[in-house]
Parts: sequence; structure tokens; C-alpha cells
Amino acid sequence: MRPKRFLLSVAITVFVLLQLLPAVHAQELPRQFFLENGLKVILQENRTVPVVSLQLWVRVGSADEREEEAGMCHFIEHMIFKGTKRRGVGEMAREIESLGGSINAYTSYDHTVYYITIASRYAGTALDVLADAIQHSVFDPSELEKEREVILEEIRMGEDDPGRRLFRQTMALVFEHHPYGRPIIGYEKTIRAITREQMVAFFNRFYTPDRIFLVAVGDFDPAEMERWVRKAFGTFRRPSAPLPSRSREPEQKAVRVKLTHGRFQEVYLQMAVPIPSFTHEDMAGLELIEQLLGGGETSRLVQKVKLELGLVHSISASAYAPKDPGLFLIGATLQAEKVEKAVDAILKEIERFLQEGATAEELYRIKVNLESGLIYDRQTVQGQARKLGYYEAHTGNLAFEREYLSRLRFLQSEDLQRIAKRYFVPSRWSLSLLVPEEKAEALKGVDLPGLVERRKEPLASIQEKKPGQPTKVVLQNGIRLVLMENRHLPIVSVYLTFLAGVRFEEESNNGINHFLSVMLTKGTERRGSLEIAKTVERMAGSLSGFSGYNSFGLQFTFLSQHLEEALSLLGEVIRQPSFDAGEMEKRRRSLLASIRMEEDDLDRMAFKLFRKVLYQKHPYRLDKMGTIESVQRITRDDMMAYYRRMALPGNMVITVVGDIDVDRTVALLEREFGGLAKIPFVPPEVPQEPPLVGVRRSEMVRESKQAHLILGFHGGTLLGKERYALDVLDAALSGMGGRLFYQLRDKESLAYSLSFVSHVNLDPGYLCVYLGTHPDKVETAISSILRELRKIKEEGLSEEEVERAKRYLIGNFEIGLQTNGAFASRMGLDELLGLGYEHHLRYPAEIQRVTRDEVHRVAQKYFNLDAYALALIRPPHSRRP
Repeated sequence: MRPKRFLLSVAITVFVLLQLLPAVHAQELPRQFFLENGLKVILQENRTVPVVSLQLWVRVGSADEREEEAGMCHFIEHMIFKGTKRRGVGEMAREIESLGGSINAYTSYDHTVYYITIASRYAGTALDVLADAIQHSVFDPSELEKEREVILEEIRMGEDDPGRRLFRQTMALVFEHHPYGRPIIGYEKTIRAITREQMVAFFNRFYTPDRIFLVAVGDFDPAEMERWVRKAFGTFRRPSAPLPSRSREPEQKAVRVKLTHGRFQEVYLQMAVPIPSFTHEDMAGLELIEQLLGGGETSRLVQKVKLELGLVHSISASAYAPKDPGLFLIGATLQAEKVEKAVDAILKEIERFLQEGATAEELYRIKVNLESGLIYDRQTVQGQARKLGYYEAHTGNLAFEREYLSRLRFLQSEDLQRIAKRYFVPSRWSLSLLVPEEKAEALKGVDLPGLVERRKEPLASIQEKKPGQPTKVVLQNGIRLVLMENRHLPIVSVYLTFLAGVRFEEESNNGINHFLSVMLTKGTERRGSLEIAKTVERMAGSLSGFSGYNSFGLQFTFLSQHLEEALSLLGEVIRQPSFDAGEMEKRRRSLLASIRMEEDDLDRMAFKLFRKVLYQKHPYRLDKMGTIESVQRITRDDMMAYYRRMALPGNMVITVVGDIDVDRTVALLEREFGGLAKIPFVPPEVPQEPPLVGVRRSEMVRESKQAHLILGFHGGTLLGKERYALDVLDAALSGMGGRLFYQLRDKESLAYSLSFVSHVNLDPGYLCVYLGTHPDKVETAISSILRELRKIKEEGLSEEEVERAKRYLIGNFEIGLQTNGAFASRMGLDELLGLGYEHHLRYPAEIQRVTRDEVHRVAQKYFNLDAYALALIRPPHSRRP
């Protein structure tokens, strides 16, 4: 039993925190006004960075469609940027991306959102593009047919993604009457049947000013932005029609189970129970229960069902609360043989919570996590705009967050128990599973409805102030410190990294960097995994390992009031990792499950196959996670020996960005890390890859609706002089406004998913084109890719394409550096890999200096159409050349 002094301490801490956090949130509410046509406008000035986010929210989603219109809103989303009376096909994306911005849209059950994030000096242009699209889209018949094919490919791609497929299955299982049971994307039959006349009529009836609101957040003058908005939307006139009524979902009276067999590597499980809508007074409690049961490493389901019992490979919980009543979801991946025991263990943990409630320590942690999440959401202007849009769309109250915090403040353990008992009723549970075909027999005798029903009791322009300039300090033992103050929010991010990664691996120990990065936070000589996780959560923080092709390390973000304690914990984790054998076996099981599950992710499998085709000697051919065989071989001694070779002061960079005092932080880091012995770091020899000769092609057969292909070449190096020209080439050919997207997707309808990638690395990386297409279109797609690359190699890019790409790179670079974590990781890796911690200050100028001729030269050099690698994943029985 906890001493009273501990409980009093926790109570005081919670009280103080809950007093402080609302003050952080209590910034001035945005300016709001209506145009005469009924369109609402929400403006929030934020001069922290020279970036603006513009989001146009339409209060119409897939749940507002009739059955025969299923997928209409998503189809319109695809068409809205496909041309207006003023702008042709692809011109909107090209115009925005040429200025460094990003343009996109998404459709949900309740609304459709069109958004642009861009450097603030181009905000007027971005606003004009959005206004033009929503008022004057032409819905060109030929483009509509092309997008129809693209959406059909997207539907097929969704069938190949277990996560999406499971969620759709769960929604259909729970919502038998309400339109949430229909997939947002629609069905193949409805997409094929939708005509242009139906689409235009739907658009004109429902996409009207009174159902639309604009959110603008960022670096602008509100008065000037209001003038722009009134000019852009002032003449918008369109009569409104009432939306179809949504069918109500009757109360569920019995447990439901849906089980689908397919080509899966693991069982994918979702358990769902109905809960109210977002605005209901119980939602704050349900979100706390979400955190308690499955909200992270310290949650009860992770600790008990995953780590202690070893019944699942992954498990989480979420309270999904849209406009109408939603679902409380528990999701897991596991072996078929363990499904019955896992479901039973999950239900037992819920019962235990209903009987015992939450401890004072748990209540403290989950409240801190939820409230700190509201702070972290505001790190970017697009995050702020998204939050404002969500509150407006679902509640009509931009001050809703304050009400939410007020509810949260007074919730106690008995309140959570009462709320859980209200919704976690046995007869209301639905169980949705995707099961490997070969494991069908394992579940034949399992009575899942009976397992649940046996529970008789309820279950429960230019920024005004730039961030501070970075400072570099080298400790006597060789550790490089990079520090930068940013006092905008009470958040600190630390990025600690070592030169290592896949580049230093061999076949025998492939995956050791990834395994090590997982284990670093799972115990020290003084603390176990759970104690570390609890300590981090008490700081409202997140601590995790990472690994890549050239490095591994830790990233740590927390509220600034915990700086000293956080750096002390970081020092302990780095100096005294235990690599506990028991923890290692728990994590090994999860890693092996993740490796097996990769086979369900065909995009990732395609890139894995591509690297093996492209590289035959260099370690870049290896996968970051390793293989089943190599991960099974890695011992604790292997890991400890590798860590001791790599984790040396001369190979370490620590970057700290945020609400700090530089001198004090240096002193704290010196205290924690200055005592490490100065030992020279000698990197291992890395075998170099010989030039590619001829065409290497490798195919893999998988049950799928789509074919996935990657065609590519050896690329440039991170430190090479050509890397900036390669970045420009990449930007020019990728994205919705790029040449390949327009030609292969928009014009020839060869793919839904398409991208061009130039991956520079410490040793030569790669350039490639990825494309997901219909299996019968594979050879046509390959020919079209080669044709377009040949044209670029022979003719080069236009001056306009190069300038657009440069503007995109610079603008997107600015957008990408909004959070402390982004700055810390950028500066830390740049310093570690030899570019220098101030490289981010030079990068825009380096890009600006790139010429059209330089881009043409790198295309001529690297696009060797007689020597390339081709990786292909296709379904069996698909048409071959």
C-alpha cells in the first residue's frame, strides 16, 4: 500500500499541473466572422514561424451520402483540384508546390477538408487556389474517368492493407444501420456507376457557403487576411439543399463476431464497443480510460497481455469519437493459437479495472499525458488549424478545449469506473478478426461470443521573432553538444545519436541496431522497463530509440520543468543500459512478429526487394529490422559488445532544443556525460558496391489486388557536390504537381500510388520510381517509366520545373522545421554525418544556387537506362510479358 505522503504528493502535483496547463492553453481565441453568403472564417495569428496553414472544411462527409452514392465525397475530393475555368489539370498542385507548399485533401465520415501549408509570403496565392477550386471546379469528363480508375486502384490497395481492411470490417460489423458502416472510399460498384451529372449535382447541392468554413493559422496580419478572404469568397453564391437524414443505430443486444481469412502473416484483432459522440460529457473519461488500458508502454494491456503473458505482439486502445456516436477500440496483432487466451486476458484486465479502479499514480500519468498532448498538438500551424477545424466541425465551440480541461480536472477513479460500466457491457462488444488462411483450423472450436457473454457483470510574410541561433560545445572527452533556445512553448526535445546503423551491419547480425534501439529504453542497472516508462510519463514525455541506415540513438521530448530529471534519466540510460535478458526475449518476440507482418505491407516489401536487387555487396541491401534468422541469433553479449564499440564519446552527438537556458543545460550535460572515458572511435570497414551492369530484375508473387514495382539506379552521396541538384531533381519529379505524377497517374491512369525518390546516403544511395498499378498494366507502366526518364535524360527539365522544385524544397524545408524535435533531429544528424550542425541554415542557399544545367547533368549521369534494378511484386496468375 502506498504511504499517505506519496498520495498527497501526487495530489498536489496533479493540482499544480492542472492549474498550469490551462494557462498554457488560454491564448486569445481566434477571430471569427461570417461572410454575407454564410461562409464562416476563423483566423488565428501565429508569428512564430513564417508559415501559414489554410484549411477549407466542408460539413459534408461519406455518412451524408445515400447508399448508391457511396464514395461520392471522396471522389469529389479527387476531382476538386483537377482544374477550374482559370487553371488547367495539375496546375493547382504545380502552382503551390512551385512555391514550396503542400496541397492535399482528405475525406472523413463527417466532413471533407482541403488544405494548403505554405510559406506566409505566398498565403494570398494559396487562398486564391482554394477559393478557385471550391467555387469553379469544372469536373472535366476525361479527368473524371482517369480518377475513377485511380480510385479503383486505391480500393484494391486498401484490400492489401490489413489495418485499413480490419477497420472497415469493424465499422461494418458494428454499424448495421448507420452510414458509418459504409467505407468512406465507397464500393467498386458505386464508383463505377457514379456519373459526372450525379457528381456535379451532389457538389452543387451540398458544397455551399453555409456548409463551409475556412481556418487560417500562421504568420499573417488578420485584417489583411480578412480582406483577402472577403475578396476570394465574397461572390460565392450557391443555394443549399438539406442533407439526407442519417439512420440511427439501435442498441446492440448480442455479441457480434466477424472473421475473414486471407493471406495474412498474423491475426489482426479489433474489439469494439459503442460509445457516445465527441461532445458527450463522458468523452474526457473515456479518453482517460483509453490511456489507462492501452495508451502506451505503461498501460495495463501492454504490461499484462503483451509483456507479462506474451499473448500478443502489439496492443493498443483508442476512443474513436466522431460527430455521431463512435467506438471504443482495442486492437492487437497475435498468433492464431493465442486468440482465445488473449481475448480472455483483455476482458480480465477490463474487469480488474472495473473492480479496482485506477491508482493515484496512474491517474496522475494519464491526465498529464492527455493534457500535454494538447500542448504538443500546437507545435505546427497545420496542427493548430486542424485542431480549430475539428472543434468547430464537431462542437461549434472554439473554446471547447477549456471545457474539456475543466471536465478532466475533476475526474477521479470512481468516475472512470462509473463511465466504463456504462459502456463496457458484454452484449455490446463486437470482435473483428483477419486470420491467415492456413490458421483457419486453429479458431474453429473457439467460442468468442460465449467467452464475452459469460461476463454477467458490465465490462467495462516574415516572422517577427526567429528562433535562437544554435550553439556547439565539445566536451573534453569528445562529445559534441548542439543547443538552441526556443521559448515559444514549455517543451524540450533531445536527440542523442551515434554513427552506426545498417551500414555497419553484416548478414549475421542484421537488425542489431534496431534491436538495440528498442532495448536502450527497457532497463538500466538501477531501473526496470516499467519504472523508466512511468518516469517518462510523469514528465509528460516520450522517450524512444531509433535506428537508420547510418545511425542509432534516442529521442526524448518532455515539458521543460523536468529538464534536470530528464537529462539525469538520459545519462543513466546511456551509461548503464542493462539489456536485461528477460526484457530482450519479450522485445525479440515483438520484433519477430513485426518482421513477419511486413509481408502484409506490400509497399515496404517492394522496397526491401528493390534494395536487394540494387545492392549485392553493400550493407544497404539489408533491412533495418533484420531477418527472422538474424534477430533470433542476436544474444545479449552480441548487443553489449556492439554497443560498447559504438557508444563512445567521440562518436556521440547530443542536441537539445527548446525552452532551455544554454549555459545551465551544458552544465547538466557535462555532469551526466563528462565522466565517460575518452576512447578513440574507429569505424568498421564498409564494403563498397561496384557499378550496376545490365538490367537486374526480381519478382515476388503475393496474393494482392495490385502490383507494386520499383525501377531505379544507384544514386548520390550525402556529402557529394551533386546532392543539392539531386534534391531538386527529386522535387521536380515527385509530388502531385510533378511530371511523373501528371503523365503516369493523371494522364495515363496507370496508378493510384506513385512516387519518385532520390535517397542520398553516406555511401551511394539510390534514385527510383515506385508505382502501384493494376497487374495487367505492369509492362505498360515499366515502358512508360523508362520513356519518361529517357525524355528527362535527353531533354532535361524546363527552367520552370527547376524553379518550381527549388521553391518547393525551400518552402517545404521551412515548414518541416516547426517543432523542437524537428530542429533537434536535423541538427543532430547533420553534425553526426559530417554536414555540420548549421547545415540547415545553409541549405536554402545551396538549393537556390542549383541551375537547370546541373540538374540535367545529374539526370544524364544517374539515369542509366541500360543498367537499372527492377523489383516487382505481383499477384499469382497475373498477365506476364
